[in-house]
Amino acid sequence: MTTSSHSIPQSSASSSDAPRDLQAEERIAAFDVLIEAIASLSQAGSLPVTGSAVRLEMGRLTYGGFDPKRVGYKRFRDFLDDAEGRGHVEIDRDRPGDVAVAIPGSSPEAGFTSRMRSDLWKAFSDWNPRTSRFYDLNEDRVVTLPTEPAPLEPTRYTEIRKRISENSSGFVEIKSISRQKQLDWMRDFALLVTDPEVSRVLTEALKSDHPARYFVVVLRSFPSLLNRWHNTLRERVYAEVLKWRDSDSRLATVQIDQMDSSASPPPTQLREEPVGLAGTAGRRVVEGTQKHAHDLDVVQFFASQTPGKVAQSRSPLRQRLHEAIERMPESELRKISIPVGYLFED
Repeated sequence: MTTSSHSIPQSSASSSDAPRDLQAEERIAAFDVLIEAIASLSQAGSLPVTGSAVRLEMGRLTYGGFDPKRVGYKRFRDFLDDAEGRGHVEIDRDRPGDVAVAIPGSSPEAGFTSRMRSDLWKAFSDWNPRTSRFYDLNEDRVVTLPTEPAPLEPTRYTEIRKRISENSSGFVEIKSISRQKQLDWMRDFALLVTDPEVSRVLTEALKSDHPARYFVVVLRSFPSLLNRWHNTLRERVYAEVLKWRDSDSRLATVQIDQMDSSASPPPTQLREEPVGLAGTAGRRVVEGTQKHAHDLDVVQFFASQTPGKVAQSRSPLRQRLHEAIERMPESELRKISIPVGYLFED
């Protein structure tokens, strides 16, 4: 395996298995998008996060490409149920109406309780360079549209462009927080993690071809850190929105927080626990191997990216993996994805 490429290695398969393998890869990608959608809605203050809201957000994040049938499910609910069975999400089926969906262990920490309006959150945190964002002062809301007009584009975009052209003073442009700035926030966060091994794994993930995605994948294995990152991100985005509002007198009356605070449950303080690869959170990764195989692959991969690493002794994570594998039945072992090269190395 060439470690410098920073792409997660996949197991080899025969050509006859290619369609099935492709669907499995797309299913893994769909689970990643599911987590991203829930995190986006949660950070924006849209609590509780409902199943229907998650499906709409997944559609937005994939430009309409997500379809549960494409990844092997008859209904979106079947997709959610399988995601819960694999440990990716928690589903609250007791609430009236639509189910609520959450990332396991993602109750917000105490300290930052403001819940930002979802339209402002998306406008500032989505770094898509092909999208323009404006605040409509008359309608008191954010409007977004593709930066460059296209032939046969939806009528709503044409109408927004016309309104902005005819009444430019009624709109204030929003500059989203750049990808680079948000990645810098992630690097700062990784450096402040007290466990040196976890800090190193996060730093390596940020050197990959998809740094933001794998940064979050690694954090999912450490729920306390994931919550802390969500709080940090909310605070920094909130600060940027405040600076934007203060920069223009026309924005003085803009309400940043969501109006109905009753929709947000009171924050709860998570019990502090060890968050190292050898601590409680690391143990959770190993014990949930069959449910978190992809996340574990990612953590293992970036944990191996240490230049000049001396394999004189087995790391705590490797030790626990070996112990877990010894206890697992063969049926579960067959579900683990291992790069085929490792099976034949001396």
